Amino acid sequence: MAKATKTIKQPLGYQAGQADWFAATKDLFNQIAAFYFEVIQAHAGVLDLDTKTALTALEKLTHTTKENPHPVMPLSTIAEHIPAMFRRAAIHAALGSARSFHTTLAIWRKQKEKARARGKKFTIRPPVPPRTWNKSVTLYAGQWKERTSTTIMLKVWTGRSWAWVKCRLQGRDLPEGWEIGSAQLVQHAGHWWLHTPLEQARPNPGNVEKQITSNPDTRLCSVDLNISTHLAVCSILTTDGTVLATLILSRGFEVKRNIRK
Repeated sequence: MAKATKTIKQPLGYQAGQADWFAATKDLFNQIAAFYFEVIQAHAGVLDLDTKTALTALEKLTHTTKENPHPVMPLSTIAEHIPAMFRRAAIHAALGSARSFHTTLAIWRKQKEKARARGKKFTIRPPVPPRTWNKSVTLYAGQWKERTSTTIMLKVWTGRSWAWVKCRLQGRDLPEGWEIGSAQLVQHAGHWWLHTPLEQARPNPGNVEKQITSNPDTRLCSVDLNISTHLAVCSILTTDGTVLATLILSRGFEVKRNIRK
């Protein structure tokens, strides 16, 4: 089975003062993501784990519980009482950035070693960790509820506490028959939108040859770029090679003369 994906983008309707709450939620999300990036830098072995195991390891390193009263790098130094799903969304954001950074760094090191082995000067600067964080907030289950075709409840940080906010959903509605993923709270030109990823399983279309030959009505466009007598010759063909129509684009000699000049 193949999977089709797309994202539905809907502008949110909300009270004027609530825009500051969305901004505060995004700032907090990025503070926590940056914190977990530093935790990963200090415990790089986490990147050798699969995503689920890495999440558990990072929570043990940072999250205070009855069974884990003294974590190595407590999240409470950044913020108190972070909802579990908000924290985990930030962890996954940090993991994604950390994996990307370390992959790029590994490639840079290999290039440097190869250049030195050949006795060549290597002047490319190494990649650096993110200096600023500007990720949109991913809303896992628990950070939203009661979604309808026109409204949704979002759990946001006001700057002092967590609060549920009811927002209007504008624009295109979610289509039926698609699996809904975790939405993101995204700012566009001063206004806040909800981006919802969708996924749908579809039969595998097979290779190109199968796709072409399985439908007798398929038509192919063949273009021969010659730049001599003709600039190009375009033909419409059936799948068995029968030519249905041809278009000749002339002035090839003129183009060739201009190239030589």
